[in-house]
Amino acid sequence: MAGNVARQRGIHEDGFRRWSTWWQVLRVVLIVLWIGWAASSWWSAPRQASTAQARADLSARRMVSYQWAAGWHTAANWSWTEDRRPWLTGRAGPLLVWRTGDWRVHYTEFDRGFTGPASPGSFDATQYSNAEVAAFDQLLQSADLDRRWQRVDSPPPLGNLAALLMLGILTVLVFGPAPVRGTRWFWFWVLTGVPFGLGLIWWLAREHPWQPAEPPPPDAVGRDTRDRWYAGLLIGVATSIAVSLVLYGLRQVLGDWYIPHDAGS
Repeated sequence: MAGNVARQRGIHEDGFRRWSTWWQVLRVVLIVLWIGWAASSWWSAPRQASTAQARADLSARRMVSYQWAAGWHTAANWSWTEDRRPWLTGRAGPLLVWRTGDWRVHYTEFDRGFTGPASPGSFDATQYSNAEVAAFDQLLQSADLDRRWQRVDSPPPLGNLAALLMLGILTVLVFGPAPVRGTRWFWFWVLTGVPFGLGLIWWLAREHPWQPAEPPPPDAVGRDTRDRWYAGLLIGVATSIAVSLVLYGLRQVLGDWYIPHDAGS
């Protein structure tokens, strides 16, 4: 009898160690995907440039695709799977967004008071926001570049990395062991609400099965004391506001190149 119990205990421990190893492997995979997504997002985030740089990139054939827009959406995107989107109208300009061959994205706004040359009859007030946009759009069309109507494309791995991350997160949340620090809904709101996917890092560092955590004891009346969904929602909102303020300050000090506007605002 004692031998059978010891053997069953050994089988159970072997199974636990095997699953623990798989969880740790998945943990590393999620971290690697997050690093890849964060690096790609930072690299390809739109950065402000001058009209002179736009002309230089066009003449040097560094510009590979472009998009005209009226401006940027003013609504902030707090989700770490979204990026900054131009606000479009039926006309071209005054905002030009373009991508170079190294997957860097730049934008500039053409001067509404431009009085330079434009081909006779080329300027149409119903199509272009100003004459400078009309003149530059002629150059873009003659260069036969790829014009984007919805958005300037991102690096190919970017969307796939975000999709793989979300698939891995939801798989563990729904089918994995029950979390012990917070409920599944608590972690859902933390993971989707905290900017830059930093909620993922918190989840990987704090929660079961990534850590050998013990569930908190019930309160005096036996209720579950794990963090609830509303706590996760509040954490997402609070961290979004705090991160936005911090990034605004850093952008004033370091500039748009180091802290692009896609970074949480």
